[in-house]
Amino acid sequence: MKNKYSCLGFFLGSFAFLLPNTSVLAADFQDLSALDKQIATSLGVPIGAEGGAVTPVDRRLHLAQCPESVVVDKPIAGSVSVHCPSLGWRIRVPLVRTASRVLHSRENPQNSQNSGNSKEDSKGAILVKRGDPVELVAGNNSFTVSVQGIAQQDGALGDHIRVKSDPSKPPVIAVVVESGKVRIPGFE
Repeated sequence: MKNKYSCLGFFLGSFAFLLPNTSVLAADFQDLSALDKQIATSLGVPIGAEGGAVTPVDRRLHLAQCPESVVVDKPIAGSVSVHCPSLGWRIRVPLVRTASRVLHSRENPQNSQNSGNSKEDSKGAILVKRGDPVELVAGNNSFTVSVQGIAQQDGALGDHIRVKSDPSKPPVIAVVVESGKVRIPGFE
């Protein structure tokens, strides 16, 4: 009887040793609160303020812990790119638009290049050409994910075009939002 319990104790002790320690697993992921602070410091404004991040980084993300300092790029096109150069992960954080940019976009919804009266100008200038590398973006106000892709057809602002991001998969349909950038619809 004693031998039976000591074998059971040995088995349970061995099994408990094999279970992952959740505190060790949490250390393998990037601290998202610290990432929020670093983004706010780099931009010089807090989360939710004009010119700052719209919301904190999505807590559902499990980014690998970056061994060096995370790089926060300059804001471009209403978002800022945050990445770990050594590991290769990159996220885009949408920014709160400034009042002057919102006012300008409401007053002049047409692309500034489309001011002529010709048929070409009424359709819009081609911003993405077939074979061009493009940034394929999906996301909403809480998060943005982007990958590189190749445009499969020409497109002007607002056009739906096919983009191939993986050679082994079929192309996806995306909307042209600016030169070299397309967005997957449905993540509003």
